[in-house]
Amino acid sequence: MRVQKIGGYQIGIVDNGELLSKNYAAKAVNLDSFKWIGKQRISKSTEKKKVVSAPYSMGNLLKLMEKDEYHSGCIEAKINTCLMQVEVKNSSLKKWLLEAEYPGNEDITLSLNEFLKYFLACGNGFLLKMRNTSSQWVGLERLLPTETQIVENYDEFGFFKPDFIQVKNGKKKFFSGDDVIHLKNPTHKSNAWGLACLPVAINIDILEQIKTFDYNNFKNGLLVDYFMIVEGGSLKDEVVEDAEGNEVLKDAFTVIEETLQAAKGNNKSHTTVLIETENKDAKIRLEPLRQQDRDGGFTVLKKDLREGIFAYHRVPARIVSQLIPGQLGGDNKSDMQIFYHFAIKPLQHRLGQVLAQEFNKEFKWKLTASDFDFGDLTTIFETDDEKLFKTNRNN
Repeated sequence: MRVQKIGGYQIGIVDNGELLSKNYAAKAVNLDSFKWIGKQRISKSTEKKKVVSAPYSMGNLLKLMEKDEYHSGCIEAKINTCLMQVEVKNSSLKKWLLEAEYPGNEDITLSLNEFLKYFLACGNGFLLKMRNTSSQWVGLERLLPTETQIVENYDEFGFFKPDFIQVKNGKKKFFSGDDVIHLKNPTHKSNAWGLACLPVAINIDILEQIKTFDYNNFKNGLLVDYFMIVEGGSLKDEVVEDAEGNEVLKDAFTVIEETLQAAKGNNKSHTTVLIETENKDAKIRLEPLRQQDRDGGFTVLKKDLREGIFAYHRVPARIVSQLIPGQLGGDNKSDMQIFYHFAIKPLQHRLGQVLAQEFNKEFKWKLTASDFDFGDLTTIFETDDEKLFKTNRNN
């Protein structure tokens, strides 16, 4: 975002296309600068041809959690309600969890917590199957999305079956696809990588700038009069004739400045301003700030941006301490039921399905997603009569 003076006003200008292309572009990793550790399983030529670049920077998507407390709060709320417990029905799986040898697996919830955090924050969660000297799967370890490279590979039937390279501390290590559990959020941008949180990246970026401007205003009196938000396209530059009759290109912001200066009205009238764009899908919003309420000029815009974050995550606002006027003493039950059934229960099923699939490949236990019980948020709000009814029904 940049701040520019237009028509005598300070205007903050944000273009979401520019934001994503510049701030979230993925940087290719030069694997030649890393040394192999362990057994080298693929050649240099194969590595260069088949490593699939991430569509956007996983590191920058993860940093969104550090920029905005509401975004981070939504992710934490979904993790905590998804993993209220980790219980399993299958006796063989229960024994495996109790006997897991790898350090840190005493409580499998901790590994799954980080697994889900990265999945929700950037669309990719990785867990590494740790093996003993006999190649037996004996535990789980996290694999950071920022340290992972995906190697394009296919099975004999033509189905995508990738391998993985861990890039860390100047070294790279190859892992077969059978040794990595990858939970990804589907995207049309890649068949190898998942993708998440792009829809709210611009919201978080604007909120970050607002915090900076609020602090600067508190510190040295900086005032920003308007935000100009350009979405879905770019502003149209205009071709005009100069004093000598030559055609010259006048940038869009100069055109807007002249248009605003020409559109002068008094307190009891208004003037319509027409601004053209190159793209018919482009939208321009001019948000007035501090014009009527010097102390709270950002309040309405911040509310809209945060509501967009809640909508993306489908988290009830009160879970993240967003007070709702007129509903402070209301009943949370209906909100929690909708939240659980539409956001959390599908996530629990997806997690159980992925884990069941991996254990079935390894041990042939014929597990299903229903063999995993991660807890039910709605039971907290059940009345004694409802609990009694369920007990009698089940018996």
